[in-house]
Amino acid sequence: MQFRQLRSVYLLTTILLTGFSLNAAEKTLPEEMQKIMHQAKYEHSIWGIFVKNLQTGEILFDLNSEKLFSPASTTKLFSVAALLHAFGDDYRFKTPVFATGKIENGQLQGNLILVAQGDLTMGGRELNTDKIAFTKLDHIIANEVPGVILTPEDPLQGLKALAKQVYQKGIKEINGDVVIDDSLFETIQKRGMALTPIIINENLIDIVINPTDLDQPASLTWRPEVPGYAVDNQIKTVAKDGPIAINISSDDLGHKILVQGTVPIDQHDIVRTFSIKDPKYFARAAFVQALQHQGVKVNVPKEQTTQDQSLNSYKDLQQIALWTSPPLSEYAKLILKVSHNLGADLVPLLLASQKGKKTFVDGMHLLGDFATQEVKLSPNSFVFIDAAGGNENRLTPQAEIQLLEYLHKLPHSQFQHFFDALPILGVDGSLADFAKKTQAAGKVRAKPGTGVALNLATEKFFLITQAYAGYIEGKNNHLFAYMLVVNNASMPTIDGIFPIFEDEGQLSSIIYNHTD
Repeated sequence: MQFRQLRSVYLLTTILLTGFSLNAAEKTLPEEMQKIMHQAKYEHSIWGIFVKNLQTGEILFDLNSEKLFSPASTTKLFSVAALLHAFGDDYRFKTPVFATGKIENGQLQGNLILVAQGDLTMGGRELNTDKIAFTKLDHIIANEVPGVILTPEDPLQGLKALAKQVYQKGIKEINGDVVIDDSLFETIQKRGMALTPIIINENLIDIVINPTDLDQPASLTWRPEVPGYAVDNQIKTVAKDGPIAINISSDDLGHKILVQGTVPIDQHDIVRTFSIKDPKYFARAAFVQALQHQGVKVNVPKEQTTQDQSLNSYKDLQQIALWTSPPLSEYAKLILKVSHNLGADLVPLLLASQKGKKTFVDGMHLLGDFATQEVKLSPNSFVFIDAAGGNENRLTPQAEIQLLEYLHKLPHSQFQHFFDALPILGVDGSLADFAKKTQAAGKVRAKPGTGVALNLATEKFFLITQAYAGYIEGKNNHLFAYMLVVNNASMPTIDGIFPIFEDEGQLSSIIYNHTD
């Protein structure tokens, strides 16, 4: 095949494939879409496009919509929809603290037990009682993607509020133990992070690195600072053309964290994260610290020694404190706006716990039931191995649009919560920086999904999948549901993902331009 270079289109040079053999479906696509889709990097790719007018039922574009694609994080549309369906948009996590003994003269003669409920943020992002904060590039992806911005809220806010309530209840001294009951569902590892009923700062320690003087140790801060944990800074400041090379390791317990490497003198506020190995231990240490800061004397062992009580044993105990989260619709927004993998993979465990079950597999079965029984998908139209969008998942564009149609038919307030949770092209979330100067900016709400891998044979990256799925507010004032996906493309370096994001942003804009 021969290619001739045409012109620079937005962020990258597009290349038109001369003599390219188009199938009948591709010939119906606008020429400007074909030019983007036929660049050299997509030579071995397969595209899927499905666009449907939800007012009239008209199919605007259809390319390979019946084929199974790797959907990546567009899977999260199903996970969030299933979560909201099961619990309701207005559901709030309520994390209680109980006392097992009597309170006499300000002393608790017994244990203080925090019963974890699977609250994803535990106040760590709370703007107010009804809102959760997020940034366009969240710390959850700090080790993979540059430019992460931390939210300014205190990661320990929920624990501090509980400790304050304990003090206000008249407890000035604890003669027993401080216990974290994390028995709501199983604790498992996904994507290198712990999924557990107790989650503080998404079970991450944030590390922020800044240069100082050339050849001198870099500046390093970390949060949340919790007793029993220490960070050893061995980062060196190098010249501006030097590498950002940061390696984080720890002892077996994950208590002594070592940060090594180099940072260029012109790079600032570089964020990396360390995944907490024992979230229960970390949360307990943080809660004990919060109690002590409130003026509660804690006469307990350094480590939890008492056996956890089961959930059904709390009905006869005195509730001392209660943390109430913002509504679940805000958690939906967090998961979708920033593509929060931990939050999405928490969904099956929450679904399982609602049914009195405990395992991730139990919850995935319930997610499948939602897809087939509620959304009415054919079981052959999707494969869900996880709820966040792993590379093993498969989905047809038709199935994705079927979900979007199902959501659109919900009562208006329910649909609006979901609609508002989606990233807005050129405006916010993970789509904030793409297609900003197009007519579609602000008119497209879509969940992007990305799958990337390293070809070990060539040491070059390649794209497994890039997808957009969501809604377009058409020029004719109709609402369109759409999915746009490409599987298998070349992108030798990791930075090559951003032009592909932009390509799909431009394709979304072209679709918008044909909605009049």
